[in-house]
Amino acid sequence: MHCRITNHSDLNMNKASPLVKSLYSYAQRQMGFNHPADIVFQSDLKNSQMDLGKTAHYHPGTYTVTVYTDRRHIKDVLRSLAHELVHHDQNCNGAFEEPFESGPGYAQKDGRMRELERDAYERGNMIFRDWEDTYKQALNETNYYRKETPKMSKKITEQQLRQIVRKVLQEKLAKNETEVVTETAEEATPESTETVTETKEKISNDQWYQNNLFESLKRKWTK
Repeated sequence: MHCRITNHSDLNMNKASPLVKSLYSYAQRQMGFNHPADIVFQSDLKNSQMDLGKTAHYHPGTYTVTVYTDRRHIKDVLRSLAHELVHHDQNCNGAFEEPFESGPGYAQKDGRMRELERDAYERGNMIFRDWEDTYKQALNETNYYRKETPKMSKKITEQQLRQIVRKVLQEKLAKNETEVVTETAEEATPESTETVTETKEKISNDQWYQNNLFESLKRKWTK
């Protein structure tokens, strides 16, 4: 399930976007919410200068998650996103259809909202932790296979390449020829004539393949 991401901050989205999309997809699979969320990254310098300023909030009516980014590590931003996505899941399950308290101290005044906050902290933190570990493991495995699979860097001459391609194709053609059943003119049948014709066409195709294969390899690997 896709999400719409809007950036109203100085967050480097070239680096952040893959992480955000990965976390969002993981959270959706874990929780199963059935409506896409809109994600807004918001800059608020005045808020960032407050020791206990806002970090994020969720708007049930528009399915919008807003995360404040100033002076915050990307990991902390993502943790806030995971928390708010739990509220999004709650909303998709009808938790905010009834009137609810949303002013200062709502988690202490409204027992139902307190339970929803507890759920968001608990599930949000665990979803973020599980996603982080899974993401790192996949990244390490990708880097491992890149390291274990060396790229061919040695350049060869055009003559050496042509010899290699010719040898491979000659072996292939020799194998095809041994499989053809030859018959005398007296024993020839329409079926055998078709076989010989097909073999000639196959040889012609192989020669064409040899030339094209050679040209492709030459462009990449020859000096």
